[in-house]
Amino acid sequence: MRRGLTPTVIVAALTAVVGLALLVWGASNGSPLVAPPSSTWDSPAITLPQGEQVDAALETGADDDASPPEEASDLSQRLVDLVQLGIILAVLYGMLVLLRNLLDNRGDRRTDLPSPHEDELVALLEASSDEVRYRALTEGDPRNAVVACWVALEEAAHRSGLREDRSRTAAELTTSVLSRWQVDPQAITTLSEAYREARFSRHEVTEAQRAAAVDALETIHGDLLRRLRVEQGIDAPTPSPGPERS
Repeated sequence: MRRGLTPTVIVAALTAVVGLALLVWGASNGSPLVAPPSSTWDSPAITLPQGEQVDAALETGADDDASPPEEASDLSQRLVDLVQLGIILAVLYGMLVLLRNLLDNRGDRRTDLPSPHEDELVALLEASSDEVRYRALTEGDPRNAVVACWVALEEAAHRSGLREDRSRTAAELTTSVLSRWQVDPQAITTLSEAYREARFSRHEVTEAQRAAAVDALETIHGDLLRRLRVEQGIDAPTPSPGPERS
């Protein structure tokens, strides 16, 4: 599930944009973004009545008490540096928050991809799709059609990463995979028996047997589709009806 833009992300984005705009503006003008305060205010001149003189010692003392202008200038420059540093840190923080949000969304998109188990389920669904059932019902002779219905499931199980087990046949392994996805056991038995009869017997395979095999494959497809919806949280499994009570 993707995450939306939270207030924190929005504030971080605005901070980064405004801070970058200020830095770019200051650099393009060739002047510092924040300049130390300057003033043209001078102390008012004191006019003494004619004939009066200021004591030289007092004048000397007043000059000694005044703070040097260099110290005030250094303090102003430090404040300017702190403000500029704060703007740069705000820009970096905003960019980090945005980057983290993008990575989180990318991670969420990855979790939306099918898992290896879902890949197996999708492969089985494709092997029992409407197109496969339609071709089995309308093309070729009944014997080949019945065999094709089961072989399609075997190939799907093999493509999905089914490990080879020499102690069991391909049909047994396919039955095990279908059972793991809670497919109707009767449909599995019907199709697997029809497959064995069509492949290894010599008597004729009828159209009725073809139709029965396609019906079993349709039941398998429906159960697999229902299971896929459960895995994706789209649908809940339908409870099986209990025995009727008299």
